[in-house]
Amino acid sequence: MSYTMRVQPSPTAVGDVWDELAEFFGETASPASSADPADNVNQTATGGTSTTTADFSSVFGVCKPKNFPALNAVRAFQNQLNRVAHVKNMGKVAVDGAVGPATLALFRLVQSAAAGGVMGDPSTCMGIAPDVDVLAAQIQAYADTLGAPAEVSGPVSIKAPTIVTKSGKTVVAPDAGVLGSLATLSSVEKIALVGLAGGIGYMLVKRSKRRK
Repeated sequence: MSYTMRVQPSPTAVGDVWDELAEFFGETASPASSADPADNVNQTATGGTSTTTADFSSVFGVCKPKNFPALNAVRAFQNQLNRVAHVKNMGKVAVDGAVGPATLALFRLVQSAAAGGVMGDPSTCMGIAPDVDVLAAQIQAYADTLGAPAEVSGPVSIKAPTIVTKSGKTVVAPDAGVLGSLATLSSVEKIALVGLAGGIGYMLVKRSKRRK
């Protein structure tokens, strides 16, 4: 499997838009239905929902799940981080199922604020990704003590939630919706679609100005 080299985001950036654009145009994913049955994408390496190191791969400092239960565990983990961020006025992260620099940065802030209530080694994504199921529960307990809302919104992401299977195939989550459909387009098709959308937007603006 080949990967497109991405521009390194700023250390202080949360949900860096340039990083997302690079991945959006450089990565082509496949529908969930096309996953190889041998990859067992509907269960973790242990055969259930508990996550371990075997459920993740690290690419350019970002830990990507290899199966959908692990993806869901990361998204639940990110949701709990955002609950704390909402109360503590911290920058939130997109709930995209990937443990990257932004998620690590927010985790460090939450872990520090929890003062010993949240375990994990956030020096690398692999220091926390295998334990996101347990860490999510710890963060949820902390968020509850803060009186955080049960559901909070996160930043809008242009990246569909995906997994990189054991055989190296990038597969879109079954609930990815429109973003999932866009993720399955080739780079050329994405560029053409963006160009078409830009042209339509330009024509609408011109028509609106003429009416005025």
